[in-house]
Amino acid sequence: MERIINCLPNLESYSKIITNDLINILKAEGFTPFEGFSESAELNVTIGGDGAFLHAVRQSRFSQIPFIGINTGTLGFFPEITPDNIENFVKLYKEARYQINEINIIECIVHSKNSIFTTYAVNDIAIKRRDMKTAHLNMYFNDNYLQTVSGDGVIISSPLGSSAYNYSAGGSLVYPSLKTLQIMPLAPLISNAYRCLNSSLIVPPEFEVKIVPESGKDYSLTLVVDGIGYEFENIDSIKFFTSAKTIKQLTVGEFNYWNVIKDKLL
Repeated sequence: MERIINCLPNLESYSKIITNDLINILKAEGFTPFEGFSESAELNVTIGGDGAFLHAVRQSRFSQIPFIGINTGTLGFFPEITPDNIENFVKLYKEARYQINEINIIECIVHSKNSIFTTYAVNDIAIKRRDMKTAHLNMYFNDNYLQTVSGDGVIISSPLGSSAYNYSAGGSLVYPSLKTLQIMPLAPLISNAYRCLNSSLIVPPEFEVKIVPESGKDYSLTLVVDGIGYEFENIDSIKFFTSAKTIKQLTVGEFNYWNVIKDKLL
């Protein structure tokens, strides 16, 4: 039976070179490399950095075919294979010496005056005003009002995304196997006029997080979903869940989250 491997590079010239190396090695080991996404493949290999990984996941519509990345970028939390270790990776994969981890993702439903929009994120979703002025966002947990965040906006992150934008904004690191959502205010105003919790909030997967723009404020909002911006007007509410949908990440090494954190952030 033909064993198809999807090869999904970014547009960088170095990634193209590494993709050619990967294709040649895959052919030598009896695999059929496919440049792009094929539903008939057994594995997705991204070539680039975290952006290439996230782009491939979204372009595949969150395919259940496992993903692994070759890192040709700089930091790279998702891609674990270095360009000089491709041949070893292919041999380990051929020998079935790998693990597959389920990755929980965020589900987001935007209710506006005239439409309902659903999207998903592996890392995070940031909410800001399109004109970059102060946003006033009412926050509910399971329909219980907690606070109004007045500031640059909020970030909702998955455990895996907690080490990205969330961490840069002052949020907590969350171990990837935990099923949580983290809500982090962005530069909140703390004064006699405006007040909210100046820290992130971490909630369990059964919680629904709802953001409602302040009544009477019909300004346009921008949602940045894993780095991709969507603009909305006349929003009634934005709801977030830990999705029942997951993606699969393949690893050929023994995953140690704290070593990754130490290597990438310290």
